[in-house]
Amino acid sequence: MTDPALFNSPLEAGLRTVIILDAFAPASFDIGELSLLDYYVVHATDAGADESVHPDLEARAGEYFVRRSLIQEGLSLMVGCFLVDEMHDERGISYRSRDMTSAFVDLMGSHYNNRLKKSCHWLVRKAADDGLETFFSNLRAGIERWQHEVVGERAP
Repeated sequence: MTDPALFNSPLEAGLRTVIILDAFAPASFDIGELSLLDYYVVHATDAGADESVHPDLEARAGEYFVRRSLIQEGLSLMVGCFLVDEMHDERGISYRSRDMTSAFVDLMGSHYNNRLKKSCHWLVRKAADDGLETFFSNLRAGIERWQHEVVGERAP
């Protein structure tokens, strides 16, 4: 019997999303916004931070495009564990941390999780400085720029 993979699993994405939502509490985000935040929390230098949690490999541009389904599955797990609220309103479906989320995140004290928390807090400060709308617009622009670069490299 083999152990299930944790790296790039819904569980890993869900736990990262819990850390993100806790840092941004009481804000709520839809799956698209959470996908952006999930990418940039591990690659914060792409948003202007001094350091990233994951290495700045050239192939990272494609990571964003495979995250959405992992994040959706991870969110389902975290909603089922009562760590995240799923809300349905005029905006559609969005997610936010619950009252007990901070206590859970505080228990996540590994070196890696502490680096994720530090990166999340950097993103929170950047969002506050830029304004949330501009912040997300800039994050989307970075992803769109990489998408054009990746497509451009494949062109004959």
